[in-house]
Amino acid sequence: MKSNKVIYVFLVIILLVIIGAIIYFVYSNNKSDEKKDDNSEANVARLATETNINQNSEVQSSETNTNSENILENSTTTEATTEEELATYSTKLGGSSEGRLTNIRISCEKLNGTVVSNGSTFSFCNTVGPSTAEEGYKEAPVILNGEKVQGLGGGNCQISSTLYNAVLAVPNLKVIERHEHGKEVHYVPEGKDAAVSYGSVDFKFKNETGNDIKLYFSTDDKTLVATIVKLI
Repeated sequence: MKSNKVIYVFLVIILLVIIGAIIYFVYSNNKSDEKKDDNSEANVARLATETNINQNSEVQSSETNTNSENILENSTTTEATTEEELATYSTKLGGSSEGRLTNIRISCEKLNGTVVSNGSTFSFCNTVGPSTAEEGYKEAPVILNGEKVQGLGGGNCQISSTLYNAVLAVPNLKVIERHEHGKEVHYVPEGKDAAVSYGSVDFKFKNETGNDIKLYFSTDDKTLVATIVKLI
């Protein structure tokens, strides 16, 4: 009887040990899973952080590139050619017919913005070209052999004469060709006119200033203005 009790107690102890081992094993597995979960969460957090860092780096890189482009654009703008006025001359258009005013507007548009590079020669006739009805030129008074007659492009001589007087005010603009009218004109002082007629007489000057120059022409149908600027 006593021997049976000892066996019973021994079996109970073994059972308790087995139960304890099972509980320990389950507890250990749970801890391991929790660690894995913690590691997974840490990895997710780490990946999210790295992604944010990479995105921030890309944004900063993009901003840097944009800033660099802006700096380059500003630098280009700063380095753009600047203009310095050398001379300007104006003449009055009072008494001009509508056809003459039309001709002056057309030729001013053709001449406006002309660049004469250093060392080159400007030709009024070659720049404006022939005055034709197809280009919108009208009949207006012109001086031919000392007499006023009607002709296409009448008014061009006032533009060339206005430019001539501006040229005279700039050193190292050398007049190559210039012709006076056979009759006195009213818009410039005597002896300061420059007659032009495509294919026969021209007004030319050579740019010896050491810089390229640019010519501007404008009219409001009351005044004609010619301006010469130096390109720097």
